[in-house]
Amino acid sequence: MRKRFCIGTTVLMTGLLLGGCLQRAVPPAAPPGTSPPPAAQPGGVPGPAPNAAHPTAPTPAYERDRPATPDLTGGPESQNRTARTTPREGTDPSRILYFSGPRTAKQVALTFDDGPDLRFTPQILDILKQNGVKATFFIVGTRAQAHPEMVRRIVAEGHAIGNHTWDHPKLTKLTPQQIRDEVVRTDQLLDSIVGYYPALFRPPYGLTNPDIVREIGAMGYKIIDWSVDTRDWAGTPVPQMMDYVRTELRPGAIILEHCAGGRSEDLSNTVSALPQIIDTLKAQGYTFVTVPQLLNIPAAKMSAE
Repeated sequence: MRKRFCIGTTVLMTGLLLGGCLQRAVPPAAPPGTSPPPAAQPGGVPGPAPNAAHPTAPTPAYERDRPATPDLTGGPESQNRTARTTPREGTDPSRILYFSGPRTAKQVALTFDDGPDLRFTPQILDILKQNGVKATFFIVGTRAQAHPEMVRRIVAEGHAIGNHTWDHPKLTKLTPQQIRDEVVRTDQLLDSIVGYYPALFRPPYGLTNPDIVREIGAMGYKIIDWSVDTRDWAGTPVPQMMDYVRTELRPGAIILEHCAGGRSEDLSNTVSALPQIIDTLKAQGYTFVTVPQLLNIPAAKMSAE
């Protein structure tokens, strides 16, 4: 009798032990309407739950930037520009509007329009820094307001800046007072960011006329056009961009590129072409300078008017 009791007790204890092990091995079912708990990784560390709080890949910086970088009021360059059939050089008789610098030395100035943004501008600055090249950036006011840290970086790394209006309109469609408002508002913002008023101005899309030249000149600016157009704004392939540079290049050249674009514009071609442009011109004996250095003009002026 005692033997049967012992056997029964042993069987009962074994069953209880097995049941407890099985209960620990099988996770409890998730309550209705909830996600199951994350599976354990080797070592017993829970893995990330596949939900919105843990996306599989972070959103690229340039995608996060798109809503924050204001668009160009006049529209993207590709919808408002045509390439010039005859490159321009030198300066106009007023000594206000410049297309290029002196041809007495093998110097060139790289210029970048429509920035800053957080997608292309940092890449361009990185390339310039890696190659020890200084350039000139023509800044749109609304974009400087959105990304003041990029304007500070441009200046801190030794580049020159110029005024490219507040929101990139077509100046030929504005009144003289509207033009002044565009320019002064941008200058006041740039002064608040970097501590000075730029003395350089570039009209959006290169659109100007004698009245605009007189108006801007009376405000103390030098208007900076260009003599070499890479046509990056048209989505031009890199080999074709290089052909344009080789064909139009002269000592004293001012080269037009962009460090930001309109919503529909992809300037990956500019980023890819820039190291090639630098290497090609250096191999030909050119040195890179800022526009004020090229033209021997001040980089800053005393006031916004």
